[in-house]
Amino acid sequence: MKTKFIVRLCVMCLLAAIIITGCASAPQYNFSLGNTLSIFLIKNEKDYYFCMPVQYVGDYQIQSFEFVSGNITIGDYNILLNRDEIRISIYLNERANAENLTSDGEFNLIYLEENGIVSVSKMNEPLAEKNDPYYTMNHYYIFIEKYINKSVEQNIINEYEEKRVYSWMMIEFDLVIDNEEQFGSGLIDDFELHDGLIQDTSWYPANLDFFKAKHLHPAAQN
Repeated sequence: MKTKFIVRLCVMCLLAAIIITGCASAPQYNFSLGNTLSIFLIKNEKDYYFCMPVQYVGDYQIQSFEFVSGNITIGDYNILLNRDEIRISIYLNERANAENLTSDGEFNLIYLEENGIVSVSKMNEPLAEKNDPYYTMNHYYIFIEKYINKSVEQNIINEYEEKRVYSWMMIEFDLVIDNEEQFGSGLIDDFELHDGLIQDTSWYPANLDFFKAKHLHPAAQN
């Protein structure tokens, strides 16, 4: 009886060792996207997500933003961007400089939509009067985010392991600017999938400072 117990225990330990060894030998990736500043693949404490920062700087007011469609193609794998599966947050800084496109002061959240549900909507509210001749522009930051589950992550891994790293993205949206409807705005860009997290962001242009603080270095905001 005692011998059978010992044999069974040894078998269980062997199986556990095989499982642990198998997990340890599985390749670990830290993906990011290269050759683009239009789309980023970022990993927070537990999940990967795509972030597409769209910016507008001008002496006008964006009164409405409506996401229409989009997709991200990693290698041969296509990821649809459905409105009820993405997060849209829009920030506004009313103190932007026309010459170098830098901004002073804070970016304030004026719109938030998560999975098709709008919880913040202040885009059409009147803007403050400009009293400083140096800061005469409005700087809008539109973040479109797509979180991915483990199934999508595995498909991205498969594309990388098959060396299908050339990728592209497309987003389409409608705007209302100063009471004028602008249909069919959007962005198209291509990029490459890389194994390795973004380390040096010092070369990014100054107009990406808010993006870096919000998504790449969030601890700096605290």
